Formats: sequence, structure tokens, C-alpha cells
Amino acid sequence: MNAGAPLVFVSTFKLIDMLIEWVFEENKVTSTFRFDQKLKELKRSHVFPPFIESRIWLRERLAGFYSTLEPLRGTIIHDKHFTATDGGIRVASSKKGTIGPLVEISAYNLRKLAVAIVSILRYVDGTWRIDDFQEKALRYNLDELAALHGLPSLNQRPPFHTCVRVYLTGSDPLLADLMLMRSDLAAKYADQDLSFDLRVLIVKKGEVVDAYLFPWSVCGSQGTEWWSRIINIHEYKTAIPEDIQREHLRNLG
Repeated sequence: MNAGAPLVFVSTFKLIDMLIEWVFEENKVTSTFRFDQKLKELKRSHVFPPFIESRIWLRERLAGFYSTLEPLRGTIIHDKHFTATDGGIRVASSKKGTIGPLVEISAYNLRKLAVAIVSILRYVDGTWRIDDFQEKALRYNLDELAALHGLPSLNQRPPFHTCVRVYLTGSDPLLADLMLMRSDLAAKYADQDLSFDLRVLIVKKGEVVDAYLFPWSVCGSQGTEWWSRIINIHEYKTAIPEDIQREHLRNLG
């Protein structure tokens, strides 16, 4: 595990480096193998892939990672002045024989760094599609890695997503009280950035006869008037879940 930490670090940096080189190539910048020249060029105005270009906060933090990690990568590759313990690494810049401040990257943060960079590349090339929850997760991970990119926090609370199940005896699933659910969940998960899908089960004579599933994109982004008057419930009708517990139906008509 300790032997793998430097490899994970260097491989993750290489992914960032390859992305930066691709950006330079797309912007008709003459390729260079010198990191100091790349760092200087990175400060100029370049067009990044749309996924990054539309998120200035992401572009800035990628540049921050590159600037912070490049001298540490040099130490690991060339000078070997680092230690690897408990899956993490402790390393300092040693450019031109000058030893910089020691940087400690825990196994937890090293994993977060690798996952963040791989995820960004997957989003860039379209292999993965990002949604609201995943974007918040990315922002939160970048906040946790602030020591490695050197930029202020994005103030992203840890995202939390759940599915709320509601049993109704009427026939209209839109009678579910969204405002009450939002209020209760916001109080329960006050320190998290909450989102939820809503599953409504219609009960008749002690049996579930219909089921609806409303994703967060529907029940989280619109007001109660839109929810109750405009939505087409038939678009959200689903199969009845198989994990219904009888005790949840006992107090219903």
C-alpha cells in the first residue's frame, strides 16, 4: 500500500498534465516538455473543453493543482526525498536544490484527488454525464482538497441524496405535502446539501394499487403551484415496489 501511494500521486499528476497539453494543442500552442514553460503558459488565456470552460471554479482549481503538484512530482521522480506511510505521502519541493515546505497528503486525500481527476476527465470526454448531485459532490471534494490547489472554499456542504416514500389513501399523488417534506428533511440534514426523489404509493383497502416516482429535478426545483397544477402524473407512474412493509399500511384506510 505504501509503495503504491507515490505511483497513484504521479499517475494522477500525469493525467492533469496530459489534459493541459491537450488544451495547449487545441489552442495551437507549440508543445513543450518543460514544466516551468507549461506553468507560465497556463496563466495565459486558453479555451478549455466545454465542461471545464463553463465552470470557472473548476478551471481555476485544475490550474492550482498543476502548480502545487508539479514540484512535488519532481521530487518523487528525481530526488526520492519523500516518505510513504499508511497509504499517504509526505513530500516537499526540491527544485534547484532548495527544499520547500513539507506537504502531507493522507491516503484519504490522495484517493479523493485521484477520483476527482478521473471523474473530471470522464465528464470532459462524455463517458459520464454529470447531474446536480454529482456536481455538488465534485465541488465538495475540491473543497476538501483546498490545500492542494490553494484556492478559497466553494462553501459546498456535503451533498446527500435520498428517496422519500409517502403512502396516500387518495387517488392523486400530487396531494403529497412537498413543503412539509422539504422542511422536515432540511431540519434533519441541516449540515448537508439535501436532495430527494419522491415515491408516492396509493393505497386502497389496505393494498398499494399505484406507484409514482418523482425525481428531484421535478419535486425539488418547482414551487407548489407548479407541482399541483401543471405536472402530468402519468409520466411518473412506475411499478409497485416489492419491499412494501405491511406495518406501514395498518393505519391507512
